[in-house]
Amino acid sequence: MAIITIKNVLEHAEQFEQMLADYYANLSEKTNRDGVRLLTDYMSRHRIHIEAALEKIPASQVKQILSERVRYEPQGADIHTIEAFQLPPNATADQVLDAAITFDESLITLYNQVLQQTNDEQIRLFFESLLHAEERDEIELKKIKAMDYF
Repeated sequence: MAIITIKNVLEHAEQFEQMLADYYANLSEKTNRDGVRLLTDYMSRHRIHIEAALEKIPASQVKQILSERVRYEPQGADIHTIEAFQLPPNATADQVLDAAITFDESLITLYNQVLQQTNDEQIRLFFESLLHAEERDEIELKKIKAMDYF
């Protein structure tokens, strides 16, 4: 089990999502396939969830929320910690899509764990907002994968 701050969680999420966005932007420039372009557009919108959730919180409480410490224990041996997500330089589009789905699943696990730990209403509202966004994202990514555009 790890003790992490909410700021650490958000930084790791942002880094991974930036890695995905960069990958698909590069891929999009090299292809005319509609599926790749669809996923590129989707991933560019995907990154705004954290910013949107933070904007709903009074500025005076953001620092307190970001410094909050939470316990994080990945569920099951096959689930990696959020910090472990890295993409190899030669990853295929399918591998990147799979990584994005797994990452969303890990965030959902983490957000649920935070919700079980906190009694703070602002933290609860913040993570409920992030949880709902990640659940929607996971469904959309799985739909894109099922369409087999790659």
